[in-house]
Amino acid sequence: MSKNKLNIFIAIIVSVIIVAVGSVTIFQIVKNHQANELIIDKCFENFDKEEKVVVKKGGFWSPVSCEKQ
Repeated sequence: MSKNKLNIFIAIIVSVIIVAVGSVTIFQIVKNHQANELIIDKCFENFDKEEKVVVKKGGFWSPVSCEKQ
């Protein structure tokens, strides 16, 4: 195999890996977003007009938490 063909092969493999990692990351972000929407919806369904509700998120990948004050 010539050096040029080897470089093209390596470039294709690296590109496929980058696309795969990006796809998995986007899928995880969408999944977390949907879960967070459900948590927030349930939080506000149980919201009493006299209380405050605080929605907190610990980090980028962590789910939100709902606290009544």
